[in-house]
Amino acid sequence: MTSHIVVPLDDSPRSKHALEHALVEHPGTEITVLHVIDPFGSGDPAARILPGQWEDWYDREQAEVEALFEEARAMAEEYDREVETVAETGPTAETIIDCADRTDADHIVIGSHSRSMVSRMLLGSVAEAVVRRASVPVTVVR
Repeated sequence: MTSHIVVPLDDSPRSKHALEHALVEHPGTEITVLHVIDPFGSGDPAARILPGQWEDWYDREQAEVEALFEEARAMAEEYDREVETVAETGPTAETIIDCADRTDADHIVIGSHSRSMVSRMLLGSVAEAVVRRASVPVTVVR
C-alpha cells in the first residue's frame, strides 16, 4: 500500500492533473508537492547567465513557486487534504528522484507532456527519465 507520494508540479495543466489524480486515487496518503527550479532547464538562459540577471531570474522563479504552492494547497483543500510543499534547485529528473529517495516516498505521480518525437529525441523527457531511473513505482498521468 502506498503511504507517501511525490508529485512534481510546474505550471503545466498535466502536472496539475497529476496532483489531482494523487489526491483522488490515494486517499489518506501523504503527498509531497515538489517544484524543481532548474537553472539550466527551460526559460530564458540569458537571464540566468548574464551578470546581474541571475538574481532577478531566481527571485521571479521563487515568486512563481509560491503561487504554484498556493494553488496546490487550494486544490488539496477541495478534497479535504493537506500537502507538504518543497522547492529544490537542480536538474529536474534527478532532483525528483533524489527527493523521492530522501523522503522515503514509495510512489511518484508525474504529469506527461505531449511532446513531439523530435523534441523528445533532442531534449529528452523528464517523465521518461524519472520512469527509467526511479527506484519506486511511477504513475504518468496524461
